[in-house]
Amino acid sequence: HRMKGHATLYVPGTDHAGIATQSVVEKMIMKTQNQTRHDLGREAFVQKVWEWKAEYGNKITSQLRRLGSSVDWSRERFTMDDMLSKAVIEA
Repeated sequence: HRMKGHATLYVPGTDHAGIATQSVVEKMIMKTQNQTRHDLGREAFVQKVWEWKAEYGNKITSQLRRLGSSVDWSRERFTMDDMLSKAVIEA
């Protein structure tokens, strides 16, 4: 639409809080600590997800940046951001 002269906003965001990420993090914990997410407890497991996101989760946005995507990076969001996760919890 932008090329047709319409005002367009591309808000970048990633969903690393989904089932696929949970599975990857659970497998990592089992392999490295021989524990399940239940063994860790919710708070510790969520912390592991954040650690995983910090190490691996920015690959998608890094690729978009290298491609020169025309997005509003100041609005970038992640599903576990406080503002977004609050909306999910309350729904």
